[in-house]
Amino acid sequence: MSSPDSLYRQYRQYPLHSPHPLAAPKADTGHTRSAIVTPTSGHTWHRNPFPLSPVVRLGPMSDLGDARVRAADSGNAHIDTPLIEDVESLVDDYFAPPAAGGRRGRAIALVGEFGLGKSHALRRSYQTIRARHPETATWIVDEPAQDMGRLYRDRLRGPGDTEQGKRAFEELVRDYYAYVTAGWVGGEDDDPRRGTLREIATGLRDRVLDPDKVVSALRYDPEVIHADLRGTLGEVTEHRRFSSALALLLEPPFNRMVWNWLNGAEPAEPLRERGITEAIGPSEGRPDNAAGIDRVFDALTVQGFLHGRVGRPYVLLLDSLEKVLDWPDDSRRAFIDAFERLINIYTSHGGLLVFCSSPDGLRALRQSVHERVVQLWPTGLDPDRTGELVARYLASGDEADDDSGEGAPASTGPFDDEALRLLHELTEGVPREVLKTCREAWQLSEDRDGVVSRVPGATVLRAVRALHERVSYQRVLGDVHDALDLGQWRIASRDPVPSRLARSAGGREEVLYWLSPAPNAYIAVIYARSLLLADDVERIVTQVNGLRGAVRPGRFEALLVVNGLVSHAMQDRLGRSIGSRPLVYRQGRFPQSVHEALLQLERRLVEEGREEDLAELGERMRRNLEQQTAHLDEMRRNLAAMTLEAARPAAVPAVTGGRAAPEPEPPEELPGAVWRRFRDALAMLESVTRRAAAGSAELRVLGCATLVRALTEEFRGAVAAWARGASPGVPTEVQLSDLRRICREYENAVEVLPVHLLGGAEHPNPLTPARTVEVLAEEVWGTLSAPAVS
Repeated sequence: MSSPDSLYRQYRQYPLHSPHPLAAPKADTGHTRSAIVTPTSGHTWHRNPFPLSPVVRLGPMSDLGDARVRAADSGNAHIDTPLIEDVESLVDDYFAPPAAGGRRGRAIALVGEFGLGKSHALRRSYQTIRARHPETATWIVDEPAQDMGRLYRDRLRGPGDTEQGKRAFEELVRDYYAYVTAGWVGGEDDDPRRGTLREIATGLRDRVLDPDKVVSALRYDPEVIHADLRGTLGEVTEHRRFSSALALLLEPPFNRMVWNWLNGAEPAEPLRERGITEAIGPSEGRPDNAAGIDRVFDALTVQGFLHGRVGRPYVLLLDSLEKVLDWPDDSRRAFIDAFERLINIYTSHGGLLVFCSSPDGLRALRQSVHERVVQLWPTGLDPDRTGELVARYLASGDEADDDSGEGAPASTGPFDDEALRLLHELTEGVPREVLKTCREAWQLSEDRDGVVSRVPGATVLRAVRALHERVSYQRVLGDVHDALDLGQWRIASRDPVPSRLARSAGGREEVLYWLSPAPNAYIAVIYARSLLLADDVERIVTQVNGLRGAVRPGRFEALLVVNGLVSHAMQDRLGRSIGSRPLVYRQGRFPQSVHEALLQLERRLVEEGREEDLAELGERMRRNLEQQTAHLDEMRRNLAAMTLEAARPAAVPAVTGGRAAPEPEPPEELPGAVWRRFRDALAMLESVTRRAAAGSAELRVLGCATLVRALTEEFRGAVAAWARGASPGVPTEVQLSDLRRICREYENAVEVLPVHLLGGAEHPNPLTPARTVEVLAEEVWGTLSAPAVS
């Protein structure tokens, strides 16, 4: 009778559309994953070769590549990438013959965002190690779990999972026993049997002598194992439990009990009597996450350390380290601390640790640990590798190929050149996104019989929209509304532009809300679907520029909320064109993200408003300065004459009855203190003007002094007018607001002028002219607002 393999080979000789004596009637199973049809069938393809969920897990045997499963969601195709090449190079270097000092440990971190192929590279590392070094002890953690005891019992794969692995570990314990006994025997320099003992030590190291018989004959204490563990693994807790278990493992009555305990079970009573009182992980029904995490890592540390102690390689593969970031604080800290200890043990004692993490997960580790870890950061595929990935998956459905798909023809099948170009640009070469898009595009290209003959670029665009626009318009609008409630944002009382401008020409974009965070300032929250092509970006830019032109320039910002996909390149382009990067919708913290983005735009509007006000003030001052400059020549002549008059001896003050003439009274509306401050400031500025006109000062010094004097006189007039209209006694809040505005305008005017050119103070005035005018507004405000404050 023919074997199933021979029957399959006979069946493969016929095209898939041809009848065959061995072929059963075709049944519609509803399954959407199969092989491409060979070219002899007319270049059409049946059933989708791309995975439904392109996520690699280090859990099921099929995901690890131990068996070919055609329906495995992680797929059966493989292409070489720089990441995989780098990992395999580091793994090969680890397994190279060790130097005289022993094998060098290594920790490798595969760091990147989701979908870039980190787990695939980790799985590939496992496959490489299994193929080239099958005897190596390897532990596999598919992802961390808060209940590490359950993970240790049910999901962690290690040498103890198989009878072969158990025998290898028992042999390892014998070697370790021999190693530490040899060290103990060889170190007894004061023993009269020194020569014989050294020969025994050599025999133990060469595995010629039985360590049990040596220990029994020489009556050495088995505590040497415990002492070695304690002395070498100082940071690992509860050494005695493991030393006792290792000693009992080699005794037949206790072998099964110890293995059950090492695999996570509660200790049997004979083990409890010998000090092994608790399971490695927390007991069922009494979870203690922090304690369970420490105990599991202790077990991994001790078991791995034994291999390194006798010079054997050992490997731990861990995926999805970033999962711990979502744990409660105590569990997260316990895991990170234990994991860092494990990294130190592996790097110090000849182990190989490879783990995957997001950038946030790596940042959770201490900086000192970063220095001990080799970091590999994957990137998206280039256009050629994107096409190769598509070709490999098309070929991987053909069961005649090998597990990796290598050797398959590099044909991209029904995907035309435009489809491949768009596929790479829109997914940015992220493998997971490439495969998801291919699957969706394939389904959209099937005819009524499920046959695919061509996948054009337009279908790839449809597939991207179908994949990334799954959330309804109402859901996005609701989250934006929640963001406005979160920040109590003020919605404009009326739209500042006609309604026809609020929607784009194609109707795919619209203004959801007009916000007015400041007077005459607006933020438009604009909704958009996926922006995939240059035309999409140009349409958005045209709409935003139209809105900006309809609103007062410098008083408008736009927040673009995209329900769909925008590549990073297009996000950058939009950021340059409309002034802010778009915000892509993501479920979860999206209201908070909108609120934070609006806060940034509000700050920008406030700064732009301040700059605009200063620019207007500067322009007004420039015009005033030009007017003043037109009269400077005449002023020089007049001031020169005034200088000659000032040079004459001062006239004797007129006296009345032997007394000096009284100082003129201040205007009724201004308090005496305010009037005197203005009088002193103007007198000082007049003195500066005279000095500048009489000397050889630059024209800008004279112009500055003249302009500041004019501004100060204008400020005095505005304050006097305010005082005439102010309520007697205590000013009202509105009146104080007007006074504050008047003072701020004078301060802003002085700030933009080069008042430092006015020179030093004249004796005995303690203030320079610059400082006098800089503090004048503050002094006026402090005096006139004092009644309201008190």
